[in-house]
Amino acid sequence: MEKDDSNNAAPKRTGHLLIAHGALAGEMLNVLEFITGKRLDYRALAIDHALDVDKARQIVEKAVDEMMGPAGVLVYTDLFGGAPSNIALSMLEEKNIEIIAGVNLPILLRSTTLNEEMSLSEKAGTLRNYGRDNIFIASEVLLGKGRR
Repeated sequence: MEKDDSNNAAPKRTGHLLIAHGALAGEMLNVLEFITGKRLDYRALAIDHALDVDKARQIVEKAVDEMMGPAGVLVYTDLFGGAPSNIALSMLEEKNIEIIAGVNLPILLRSTTLNEEMSLSEKAGTLRNYGRDNIFIASEVLLGKGRR
């Protein structure tokens, strides 16, 4: 069964759609909003493993259309190759979207401060790099071996 954590508001700029297995997308959005406040241009969808793929695609497509802003929609998925990612990938050519698979909290936090003048592709690249650059091995950082 799908869970729709909609904020019930049309986006004013770039739309942001989180899609993940189980409750992950909704919980990531909850944490993001705990830190940054309510995000009217963000929405989370949970994809249940038992949901028919065609039905899931319809739900995702409807959410993409509802979140579509003048600058398109950034779609964040939990795992490249998983059902949420594959469903989004099936819309890549027909919708003004870009997909970031393997989303983490640093990516979402950085997404709230993106320059709206950047293209969707530039935004996605910025977020990918930021997410990758904010993964640390704590012992290396504490020993001065890792990035700070």
